[in-house]
Amino acid sequence: MMIYAPAKRGKTTFGKTLDDLTKKFLGKPSLFIAMEPSDGGGTMSIQDFDVDFVCPSNINEFNSILAALAGDTKYGGVVMDSATEYVNRFLKPYALKFPYPKGNPSPTRLAGVPEQGDYQTMGEQARIDFNKLIGLTVHPDLNIRKHLLVTALEREKLSRDGKELVSVNPDLPGAMASVATSMFQTVGCIDLKTTVEPDPANKTTKRVTRRVLVTEATEENKRVVGDRTKLIPNGAPLDLCEIYEKIWMPRWESSMVSPPVLPVGSLSSAQ
Repeated sequence: MMIYAPAKRGKTTFGKTLDDLTKKFLGKPSLFIAMEPSDGGGTMSIQDFDVDFVCPSNINEFNSILAALAGDTKYGGVVMDSATEYVNRFLKPYALKFPYPKGNPSPTRLAGVPEQGDYQTMGEQARIDFNKLIGLTVHPDLNIRKHLLVTALEREKLSRDGKELVSVNPDLPGAMASVATSMFQTVGCIDLKTTVEPDPANKTTKRVTRRVLVTEATEENKRVVGDRTKLIPNGAPLDLCEIYEKIWMPRWESSMVSPPVLPVGSLSSAQ
């Protein structure tokens, strides 16, 4: 699954619920690959929950972590938090170290701003790395197979005149947003939903705002989202453990399939 949302909307805290799921149903923790360079690698919001995390400092360390996970049996899930920081911190420097193929580089490229040819390099490396992560969800050895959640910031795409919202996508440069979203079985975002509910204490009503998952695109929200598994309903709570217990497990029981060993990445192929 890929989940995207604005900053401070709850992506990392939602990722913590994957750790709850894998501990409860697989007897294994989940590993956070924390990309943000801040203290704790952006995991300050979940440090109280005792979640395992690792903070790679460059693309070589990141790929060493992926190589170790390819044969790892300790972890039942992986949270990559976030793909936006992965691009900014690792892919851009990686692409810019290659000689510019069209003569002398421009002053902006020398200052660290990628140009068109650089985005092709970045896109291909992102595809390779995402494939390594997604490969963990379909590994033939069930002791190695893992759930996967990748987070990203969101970005609005406007019309040329800047007056109309065209779409809302993960904040990934160039064509990487569409490539990344096509690779995941489920792509969702976090939205705020306000409802009017009874307030027994004051014998009146009150407005309550909750964070919910959005997995259905509409003409109004213009979000690039979708769930091929059909197991994460639109408006679901931000709790993968609750979703698993209340939605996935009844679905598996009705089809006589054992739920604990099947990660998100293999749900649709298993049905």
